[in-house]
Amino acid sequence: MTPTFKFEGGKAIEKALRELGDPKVVRRVGLFGLRKAAEPMRDAAKRNAPKDVGDLEKSVKIAAAKRQRGSDGDEAKVLIGIDQSVQPPKEVARKNGGGTYRDPGVAGVSVIKEFGAPEKGQKAEPFMRPAFDSEKAATPQRVADEIWPAIKRAAARKASS
Repeated sequence: MTPTFKFEGGKAIEKALRELGDPKVVRRVGLFGLRKAAEPMRDAAKRNAPKDVGDLEKSVKIAAAKRQRGSDGDEAKVLIGIDQSVQPPKEVARKNGGGTYRDPGVAGVSVIKEFGAPEKGQKAEPFMRPAFDSEKAATPQRVADEIWPAIKRAAARKASS
């Protein structure tokens, strides 16, 4: 799912970002604003995460999305999701000595917790979707509130150099 937000003042922000000129600065400013605005959603997901699962709560992170090939370099996207490096998948020896199995780690468990596994009788315990639903209305305004000061700081640095 890739949600898209529309909010008042987006054209003004876009114009101010274009006036900064350097695509790297535009991306840095955009990422700063998006990361700060995403924090309440990440925190809600952490609060909602099932507590009986190892490092699930610790693994909910915000990260910059990778740039797409052929992009201008000034796009900024952030993702809120599971950082599998917190508890990576690994091969585990079976207790009965009969070979090994792949423990999926926190990334594998997170999907099962979010959506359930009906064939195994495991009910869904959603934590990411409720976090998104609870914060989606306030997030666009948070983006604007965080990005304007970042634009002003970048413009001041540009003017002083």
